[in-house]
Amino acid sequence: MKLKNPFLIKIGEEEKNFAELDLTKEKFTASVIIKAEKEFLVTGGVFPSGSMEDSRAYLLCVAAKMLGFRTEDLEEKLSGEDFIAVTDVIKGFYGGMGLNALLQTLLEKQ
Repeated sequence: MKLKNPFLIKIGEEEKNFAELDLTKEKFTASVIIKAEKEFLVTGGVFPSGSMEDSRAYLLCVAAKMLGFRTEDLEEKLSGEDFIAVTDVIKGFYGGMGLNALLQTLLEKQ
């Protein structure tokens, strides 16, 4: 997905610029989900009554695991608008495509 506000993240010794994030269904694996759940719960993550997937903080953990980033890096670097878009895409993986994720996909194809 294309970002509205690209950002830099230090990976190893280099800083890399990210204008797009590769959030594909193929990267949404059991390992990613389990690692994200563990990180979220161990760091004191709290979620609304119901399911963990309703927490944007948890969804950001999943995105970070899918991308190979530290969750803190995404939390610090993503703009609010991109944060909402990223978490909407991840939420869509849990129950099909959410409306916002579908709109984002359609807009990117134009």
